[in-house]
Amino acid sequence: MQKALKAEKTTIKSRSVDVGVVESATLTDDLTHVQIKARLHSGMEKLLHKDSVFWVVKPQVGREGISGLGTLLSGAYIELQPGNKGSQPESYQLLDSPPLAPPDAKGIRVILDSKKAGQLSPGDPVLFRGYRVGSVETSMFDPQKRSISYQLFINAPNDRLVTSNVRFWKDSGIAVDLTSAGMRVEMGSLSTLFGGGVSFDVPEGLEQGQPVAEKTAFSLYDDQKSIQDSLYTDHIDYLMFFKDSIRGLQPGAPVEFRGIRLGTVGKVPFFAPGMRQAFNDDYRIPVLVRIEPERLKAQLGENTDVGAHLADLLNRGLRASLKTGNLVTGALYVDLDFYPKEPPLKGIREFGGYQIIPTVSGGLAQIQQRLMEALDKINNLPLNPMIEQATNTLTESQRTMKHLQTTLDNMDKITSSQSMQQLPADMQTTLRELNRSMQGFQPGSAAYNKMVADMQRLDQVLRELQPVLKTLNEKSNALVFEAKDKKDPEPKRAKQ
Repeated sequence: MQKALKAEKTTIKSRSVDVGVVESATLTDDLTHVQIKARLHSGMEKLLHKDSVFWVVKPQVGREGISGLGTLLSGAYIELQPGNKGSQPESYQLLDSPPLAPPDAKGIRVILDSKKAGQLSPGDPVLFRGYRVGSVETSMFDPQKRSISYQLFINAPNDRLVTSNVRFWKDSGIAVDLTSAGMRVEMGSLSTLFGGGVSFDVPEGLEQGQPVAEKTAFSLYDDQKSIQDSLYTDHIDYLMFFKDSIRGLQPGAPVEFRGIRLGTVGKVPFFAPGMRQAFNDDYRIPVLVRIEPERLKAQLGENTDVGAHLADLLNRGLRASLKTGNLVTGALYVDLDFYPKEPPLKGIREFGGYQIIPTVSGGLAQIQQRLMEALDKINNLPLNPMIEQATNTLTESQRTMKHLQTTLDNMDKITSSQSMQQLPADMQTTLRELNRSMQGFQPGSAAYNKMVADMQRLDQVLRELQPVLKTLNEKSNALVFEAKDKKDPEPKRAKQ
């Protein structure tokens, strides 16, 4: 157990060397503090400067490990850290724990402002992309600003990483976020997994920025995702009145056009002063959304009037609807798209100083509407005549099936009769007789040889008849009158 500070016994040390001793320890007149008088040994007054620090060394268990175990037996003592700036003051504040950074340490100190208490504690690490570059020194509540201020010290040469464009966020070790895009889980380093810490970096899309001065103030964000959303500081507010249920629509949900984010849902529901609406079947829930022009400058150009451009799109059929972003969590988002079949804009286009973006039913409500339309069409169909016609058709089909069954029964009787059973045997007998007849005309048989001889004689007769046929062809009466003999031709004398 730690022993109390005692006069003439509790020593003052600097780098493990005794440099003084406590003379007395008494309460102040208002009983709120302890006043300790100490005496330094001769020649040790040179250790005292304006930035010198005193603290009590005692057993401690921290994220860096266990320290001060030797004081369990020897008792607590006071450690003096020499300074090097300014003259010696009349008194010093005795700290309960050692300073996280010595007064002469090289680096930079910055201030973080947060609206939430308990975000950070002294000793928590300061990380840059997972690498420790400093520590949280102090935390203090500011009643005027109603915020918590944290002082961070970042060691050199890592202090060059702190520029005007860096952002700081709470690193809780593990973060789970359920949004319309799904579930996002982030895990930090082991040093922040149990105790937490703070990280900083330059957001994507920004330049590195310029170096900052000592104790420059920054904002402390809840997580890294909120930093990216905070970059779009310029926004145009619009009102949307939804007839569908907004259960599942949360502030911060995206406003998208065919998957491209254009803005963010601001307040759900949003009731401006003086906004009145009767509860009936046409009740519509107001939602405030923020269209962020900086998200559109890359597509439309730097000099584009986003408000005027959006007003033109509304005249061309641009409407808003609620869509399901995640079936597991039921999270919704606002979807902008063109609906050519929607009627043109009529009536009020502005309410309470906010432009109105018309809405249509979407998501499950649209599916329900289409289902009801389909059911209405089914109800309007002439079902009774169709049922009667179907009944008549079934009756005729039954009659046809009975007639077909009767025909099949008759065919079965015919095929099972005795005459049909004898038919295959008669056909086999006929085929055998036909086979025997054909064998009589095969080569080598008497009938075949006789037929060949007759054909040869017929061929000879036809050859003998050819001269007669030729004569008859030349003179048809040659068989009645005898033909005259032709004289032999006489040669003629040649002309001179």
